[in-house]
Amino acid sequence: MAKDAASSTAGRPRLSGAPAGSPRQEIIREATALFVAKGYAETTMSEIARSAGLRQSSLYYWFARKEHILQALLEENRGSLALAAALEVRPGPAGARLYAVLHADAMQLCSAPLDFYEFERVARSQPQNFGAFFDDYAALHRLTASIVRQGVEAGEFQAADPEDAATAALGLNEGLQRHYRQPLPGLRSYTAEQVSGLSADTTLARLLVMQADLADIRADAAALTAAWNPTAES
Repeated sequence: MAKDAASSTAGRPRLSGAPAGSPRQEIIREATALFVAKGYAETTMSEIARSAGLRQSSLYYWFARKEHILQALLEENRGSLALAAALEVRPGPAGARLYAVLHADAMQLCSAPLDFYEFERVARSQPQNFGAFFDDYAALHRLTASIVRQGVEAGEFQAADPEDAATAALGLNEGLQRHYRQPLPGLRSYTAEQVSGLSADTTLARLLVMQADLADIRADAAALTAAWNPTAES
């Protein structure tokens, strides 16, 4: 079985002959670069091994299959889900909490090594290996819808179906991260921060009863995110 634990420190010798600690993170980095450059499906394990400076047998020591590398990438991209879980149960206005979750999710999508749609395509083709992808998405959707529901019930948001609002908000994040990565010819390109602000602004502008509150909500959301301690929440 492949060694897929971050705590492992043993390693196989590299092709360069240089001493090696755990090459796990280097394998993930090099594989990610190949996934981005060539696409996940077109990247082979032999190419990953060569790029990481390892014999192919050494690569298999750490990751038995290419899918396991992608799973490791997925494990590293759950920050917005953890933030949503923390803020969904937190007291206080729903607007700032929703803004913080949507902004963090868009930033995470933009900074992830692979396009969200590439992750989704692989997960759909191999649900037996990537069920966690859909579980995570369902959990984020549920938490987002719950915050919307709280805002509607408090009179902070206009009447809206929370499930529909969550679907639209997360879908907007996904579409804008695609535009961030591959802007269409003739259209303005955006930074990750601009994309994240645009997405959260658009959703909140649709939901808020008091549009004038949006500037304060941005500031409050930034404070919530800055104060969040994932270690303390876990």
